[in-house]
Amino acid sequence: MDTRERYAAYAERIAGVSPSYAAWARSLDDGLVSLLDEVPEPKRQPELLFAVARRLGADPADPGALRALVQEARPALVSALASATVQANDPRRLAPVVPLFAALAARVGRPLGLVDAGAAAGLCSIPDRVTLDYVVRAGVPGVGAGADRAPQRASRPVPPGRDARTGARSEVVRMHTAAAEPALHLVAESSGPVPTPAAGPIDVRARVALDPNPIDLAVPGAFDRLVEAVPPEATDRTALMRAAARATLAAPPVRIRGTLPGDLDRALDALPDDVVPVVLTTGTLVYVPGPDRQCFVDQVRERGAHWIALERTGILSGVAATLPGDVDRSDPDAFATASLDGVALAVTDPFGVRTRWVGDPNL
Repeated sequence: MDTRERYAAYAERIAGVSPSYAAWARSLDDGLVSLLDEVPEPKRQPELLFAVARRLGADPADPGALRALVQEARPALVSALASATVQANDPRRLAPVVPLFAALAARVGRPLGLVDAGAAAGLCSIPDRVTLDYVVRAGVPGVGAGADRAPQRASRPVPPGRDARTGARSEVVRMHTAAAEPALHLVAESSGPVPTPAAGPIDVRARVALDPNPIDLAVPGAFDRLVEAVPPEATDRTALMRAAARATLAAPPVRIRGTLPGDLDRALDALPDDVVPVVLTTGTLVYVPGPDRQCFVDQVRERGAHWIALERTGILSGVAATLPGDVDRSDPDAFATASLDGVALAVTDPFGVRTRWVGDPNL
């Protein structure tokens, strides 16, 4: 996928969330393409360009602001883009991940030790501090009910109704209740054979945040840096990130500066001996060079750790091979695959707010 195709795909994906960012992505012209050609490939992502442009004074409300910035401040933009990082760290991605942690915790029967690889500020390092409600379609076989236990309704349920897209009746199922406060409350759509709700809270006894540029939320201004890539229209997303930040500050991870796969051993070694090690990746492996991705998977296996992932569908052939044949990889709602120990169990939209389960993590 070349730069123009990448930005066109991004515009289509983001249009419903942020018309301003979609307009910026569609404003890509020869000048912007040539500018992006001057920086390394990982620095060409739309979120990074837009965050840097805003830092330099471009107004997202102006569709022509990117082109104007190239004309007026090209050297400054190239320099800032070449050295910048963006770590949006979206906690919504925990919605398809929390049931995997719950299933693993029930299976091993011991406290978990979490290594969040590509953690940024650690907003996805708190699966135990998430209260998760699924909005599921009633009357669909396997939806909202476990093998031997009826679904637990949320204590403050979203009023039942009909799915806006399918017309099917829906109900809210409490999938997990946070182990402690402050906590993050997530509500997400779910379909397919939804897993059994957690019987109890997930016990994460230790957590490590591995990142090339880890963010310490206790530092003044850190949260502002974290949300600079969030589209200006996405105020609800910023509010969720703020709630996740409060929960993360209450259970801060050990921060280790490093990358995959080279520093994974160091991160795993930082966990205490009395926990079951689990490595979490959420949108991380796209930034790992292709040959190193399988090295990472092999390394996790060799260390005897478990691996929970929400990664772009098809980025790892081994995981993709475990998807059922009816998954359309071009479907936006199959953009990412949720997996446990390399086995695909669900597909989701890019943000984790719509999950279709294709397997049972409790088996």
